[in-house]
Amino acid sequence: MREYLLYLKEEARSIQAYVSPCFEVDLMYWRDREGCKLHIMGKSTSLALIFSLREIMNSYFQVSYGRDKRINDQGLEKIKQMILEYVREVSHLYRREAAGKESLRDEWFMWEMSDFADAHLTGKKVQAMNDDKENLSSSAKAHRVAFAGRSLLWEEVETLRQKRGLDDHDSTAALQRMVLAEQAEWQPGIRLSVKKSWWRNHLELSCERCGSGRGDLELTVCHSCGQGCAYCTVCLGMGRSKCCTPYLLVPAQSGVSSVKKAKGRVRDVSRLQWKGSYSKDQATAAELARRFVASPRPGLDEFLIWAVCGAGKTELLFPSIAEALSAGGRVLIATPRKDVVLELAPRIQKVFPNAQVIAVHGSSAQKWEDGDITIATTHQVMRYYRRFPLVVLDEADAFPYHNNLVLYRAVARAVQAGGKMLYLSATPPRYLKKRLILSKGRLFTHSSGIPLSSASHVLLPGRYHGSALPVPKVITVQGLHKRVQSNRPVAELIEMVRGSLDNGRQVFLFVPRIDDVEKVLVYIQKQIPAHASQMAGVHAADSSREEKVMAFRERRYTLMVTTTILERGVTIPRSDVVVLGAEAPVFDEASLVQIAGRVGRSFDDTTGTVLFLQADRASSPRAAVKQICRMNQLADKLRAQEAMT
Repeated sequence: MREYLLYLKEEARSIQAYVSPCFEVDLMYWRDREGCKLHIMGKSTSLALIFSLREIMNSYFQVSYGRDKRINDQGLEKIKQMILEYVREVSHLYRREAAGKESLRDEWFMWEMSDFADAHLTGKKVQAMNDDKENLSSSAKAHRVAFAGRSLLWEEVETLRQKRGLDDHDSTAALQRMVLAEQAEWQPGIRLSVKKSWWRNHLELSCERCGSGRGDLELTVCHSCGQGCAYCTVCLGMGRSKCCTPYLLVPAQSGVSSVKKAKGRVRDVSRLQWKGSYSKDQATAAELARRFVASPRPGLDEFLIWAVCGAGKTELLFPSIAEALSAGGRVLIATPRKDVVLELAPRIQKVFPNAQVIAVHGSSAQKWEDGDITIATTHQVMRYYRRFPLVVLDEADAFPYHNNLVLYRAVARAVQAGGKMLYLSATPPRYLKKRLILSKGRLFTHSSGIPLSSASHVLLPGRYHGSALPVPKVITVQGLHKRVQSNRPVAELIEMVRGSLDNGRQVFLFVPRIDDVEKVLVYIQKQIPAHASQMAGVHAADSSREEKVMAFRERRYTLMVTTTILERGVTIPRSDVVVLGAEAPVFDEASLVQIAGRVGRSFDDTTGTVLFLQADRASSPRAAVKQICRMNQLADKLRAQEAMT
């Protein structure tokens, strides 16, 4: 059972409270600094409680103790009473919050008070610590390198330590040494405080890792700390964040060279090896994004690349990535979908052959590795902290990132201090457009028209091959879902799918729910038996998801019934799309635009069929068609202007 000690550091002009899991390290650290006196207050197994006390103490000293004021015996006695009263109040409030649960002890929170003698070391201990001082300093440096840019719960700290071969005996001491030198920070997994109110006081709890509040936290009888505890249910899939779990934050060091040594040879990780070429509009967009990354201008830390599906968004990133790498930084490409991570990693590695590119997702073996370019799902980004000078967020409008405050927080915290955030989207959410798109110095509004560029955005309305976006056909079919359930033909669906398959094309068949995948697959196989053996279905919970998607890419399947997991980030040449049940809420405007964008993406096949079948008239399909037509008109206008110049 880990214990944490609270002590006060008294100097000539300040008094400050500290928390330590290994107080001897603190003694050795402060012993080298003249004029400070340490007063031990007490200890607890509840990290949340002791951090709450630290905040109470520091607030008290700021208000009640001016410069040059010292702590006397009377002051120490007053502090002692404050601590005991606060612990009793927290215990009382927790008992009220945890009604129906039984504490492991008489009180929910226990506090072991120490005497108030100045902390000191015996001569024997001083000699032993002096002998270990150099070793501790060396160990702290090794830990700083290993943990740079990470935000980890203690169990994850242990995992990474083992991966890096660091000495178990030194870890806690080395990390505490880093905290004292302000190279790292400890936090409790769940933060606790008392919220004062005229009606009645109450406990306020929040998850330090994901930011979730009391409604998402489960109070528990904790056998780890034996005290009042709680864990977060929102980020539970990433490990259990608790009141008694240490949460370590280590910002990355800046100024790392982009020229690195690998097995005795020098490698320039920023070298771009791409044989493609840009259209005029693409070149302009890519250069504007690169200049944003290179710009030292204060306050210019966000940029939006708004490019339609099939505009070559990934290729537009290449100069920006090279710019960040050449400046000695690492790059993170965060995307909401695992499928996109798996597709992007080999493409990025191919064009940056000297860089180490790692793919990080839930089942990835590379999640504990360090790469020059990291491609990760937005959930996995929670383990990074102030690590990347450049973070690219791909598809900010996609589930599960869109409207998810937990993931917003995770991606924002991954950006190094003074770093850049580059958004990449075909359907940017309204909040991004309002914040980053400027028109004649004013915020963008729908009535003012869409400017092609500003200091914080660039718009690319046309595809890289110059052809228009396929415009979906929207058809309302009365009794659509009953027909499918009763195995009656839906002529519009059957004719479109059969025609595509007979012509050697592949078909995405999107359905709104996981339960619909198998039902619709059986239905379409019965209706078109000649192609039944080349049909499959896939969804997010499918254990064979990756194998099926790969088989579809390799044309071993010609029709894939799928949920929205394949609405973006997947390119299949010579493919058509049909959405069955386009009126479903899951198919919003952005989702349908992305789905339509699967079609006509390659140079040798710039057209195709997009069919939205709806059981009832819905607004989202109409809005998606309107947006696609609007982009086509804007692209035509630009091409006409270029032809005249």
